[in-house]
Amino acid sequence: MAEQQNQNELSRYIDLLHGCSLLGDLSEDELQHFLSLTCPETFQAGDEILEEDKVYQGLWIILEGECEVVKRGCNGRNRLATLDPGNVFGEMSFLQKAPHSASVKAINEVHTIRLLREKYDALLECCPTSAQKIAVNIVRVLSDRLRRMDDWTCELVDGQGDQKQHQEWHDFRSKLYSGLFE
Repeated sequence: MAEQQNQNELSRYIDLLHGCSLLGDLSEDELQHFLSLTCPETFQAGDEILEEDKVYQGLWIILEGECEVVKRGCNGRNRLATLDPGNVFGEMSFLQKAPHSASVKAINEVHTIRLLREKYDALLECCPTSAQKIAVNIVRVLSDRLRRMDDWTCELVDGQGDQKQHQEWHDFRSKLYSGLFE
């Protein structure tokens, strides 16, 4: 009964979910099956949904509200991004069991759906095509974020005009990309 109520509640978000980068290419049946594996959650303003340096393999999609991605730094907490409905978070630790690289906090009341890694693994067993589509879309999300970070870092280094920093950045990128093939 509660599961049916959750499904009815989530049906009002179908258009948003079809437009979500993670789920956009799922068929209607695949999307409905995916939703049956998720858990709706509501967070209040200021709630920490994901905590930096903690290990938890969940993947969230924002249905309503806004979140901020924050990371501890030398001078306190730095806001890295603001996430809106349709955005996904938790994807790095979802794929690789590792501590979260940042925290995610609710800016206002936030409604999400959460997919546990165990539920994804079950999807992989019963519906490998759907699971593969989701995995490829997670890689696309990560690739897009990496590309934007790379562009931003290059602009930052270029704007400072310091030759030493340019060389350090070049060396870092060389190590980063060459490390992929070792």
